[in-house]
Amino acid sequence: MQHVSIEQAGSKAHRRRRAGNTILEFAIVLSLLVPMFAGAFTIGMGLTKAIQVSNVTWDAVILMVTANTNSQSGLNLSQAQNQTILVQAAQGLGMNVAGTFNPSSTGNGEIILSQVVMVGPTECSSAGLTPNSTAPFWTTSNCANYGSYAFQYRVVIGNTSQGASKIGNPGVALNSNGTISATNIATNAGDLAPAFPTATGMTLSLSNYALVAEMYDNVSYLNFFNVMSNPIIYARSIS
Repeated sequence: MQHVSIEQAGSKAHRRRRAGNTILEFAIVLSLLVPMFAGAFTIGMGLTKAIQVSNVTWDAVILMVTANTNSQSGLNLSQAQNQTILVQAAQGLGMNVAGTFNPSSTGNGEIILSQVVMVGPTECSSAGLTPNSTAPFWTTSNCANYGSYAFQYRVVIGNTSQGASKIGNPGVALNSNGTISATNIATNAGDLAPAFPTATGMTLSLSNYALVAEMYDNVSYLNFFNVMSNPIIYARSIS
């Protein structure tokens, strides 16, 4: 018969208690480390996505500049085959239709392309309006939007529900290629973009324009433990 001393029995019980305490301590530490690691992962991935979103807006502005300055480029960003250029640049941001580079109307991403002009003599003349016989030749009396910011162009690519443009939206009909008629630019109050200078910090001279690319991307799928108060990344580039 095997005899177990009181000292041996106490030692075994002590080891069992220590093992139980170790497991409990590990569980407590793990409950703190998991949210910490998840938060670090979320923030790191969010920053990576934010850099990519910013790069996509810059690529978009470059394409808009090319389309505006090179008449031989044939680059029309209202056409799906050209929009795929930007969707490829946004690869991994979830704005493509599965298996293709076509923009998804229900995906995570949205790209907003705009051209804004300070309405001046060129826009008033292009609308076929009549200048005054003496200086000043153009005022708001004969060119209603003179001296104001107005939209010349707007194209939206992807999921339009992800966010609204920070510079506003044209409240007039768009042509099939995203352009706006000269008459609306010069005379229609619905085409004005009063938020442009405040949103961008930029001011333009008469008849000068700016090209603006904005992008929203929804990264809520990365938002473990609700680390991000707003899981929508926004970026803007201007030329």
